[in-house]
Amino acid sequence: MRFATSGLLVTGLVALSISFQAGGVASAASKSNFVIGVPLPMTGAEASAGTEIFNAMKLAASKINSQGGVAGHKIVLNEQDSACDATTAVNAANLLVSAHVNAIAGEYCSSAALPEQPIFSRAGIPVVFAAANSPALLTGHFKNTFLTLASGSGDAAEAAAFFKQDLKETKIAIIDDQSAYGTAIADAMSADLRSNGLTLAGGAIQAVPATQTDFSSVIAAVKSSGATGIFWTGYYAQAALLVKQLAAAGVKATFVGSEAAIDATFITGAGSAGIGTYATEFVSPSGKAINLFNAHYRKAFKSAPGPYSSYGYDAIQILARAGNAAKSIQPSKIIAALRKTNFVGVTGRIKFSPVGARLGMPEEVLVVKNGQYVKNSVQPKL
Repeated sequence: MRFATSGLLVTGLVALSISFQAGGVASAASKSNFVIGVPLPMTGAEASAGTEIFNAMKLAASKINSQGGVAGHKIVLNEQDSACDATTAVNAANLLVSAHVNAIAGEYCSSAALPEQPIFSRAGIPVVFAAANSPALLTGHFKNTFLTLASGSGDAAEAAAFFKQDLKETKIAIIDDQSAYGTAIADAMSADLRSNGLTLAGGAIQAVPATQTDFSSVIAAVKSSGATGIFWTGYYAQAALLVKQLAAAGVKATFVGSEAAIDATFITGAGSAGIGTYATEFVSPSGKAINLFNAHYRKAFKSAPGPYSSYGYDAIQILARAGNAAKSIQPSKIIAALRKTNFVGVTGRIKFSPVGARLGMPEEVLVVKNGQYVKNSVQPKL
């Protein structure tokens, strides 16, 4: 069967027999290969997200290789575990630089992406972060960095508008997990509450370590603050525990999570306490291309893609198109070509701002219903 996706002609379902380095470091980037370093969490609480993103990257690389590769060079993926941990991420980044990779596509957690960013910048390597999207990634003036997701500050703006316009909640508690992403979004939310005339419950952001599993102290603070709404800016594993403990403590405040809280693991982990909770995210891709991607992913891996799988797929496409446009796999030429990116991927049209931010991605509010995330019937107007 022949079919078209994202403007590229493919024959049948691409095989997964691409050549890639998984967990090991190549001695150097071969002249015959386009080596893409892939730092992702393959261990730890966010390992499932890392696996889902990497699976999608393998699909993209296999398809591109079947069509002749990038400027005549075969894509090779060199995966390194960053564990959503700053120290582990720095080690992964240094290993990839030592391996002389041509480009980077990866990262789910901004807490790993931020310490990697200057390492890749000094090495002059083009970087396309697949899911990491802390606003802090766009403030360092790194000319080699591009985000497949728009800046996470949009989550805060959407949530604040949702609390005000649709939920009619005026006293909002903000809880972050002290991660780079979580604190940046919490700060953005604090500002958005003020601009919307809403009150920060308790007068300060509540912060918990990313490893914390007992939320009794922060729950007590939320209860005493009189909060009628809660905005959580951390990741899904902790979010599930927090929601269960909030319910057990009798807290009735409406729970809204940022996009980092979205994962099937949250739904299963939170159980009945998760029903009716909300989360903000960029509008889910729709249309023939994403439907085709989802079908291929399910067939290849016998499971549904994760929330960020399609962005991992597009991260590889972005680099491949830049290399083909530059007719080169030289890092400096790819960086120059990335600035001119303009194509429709499986996640929609992809263009970048001068600082590498993804442009044109609207937000939406999801609600947990019948064991899955669905678009909420009411959406705020920004």
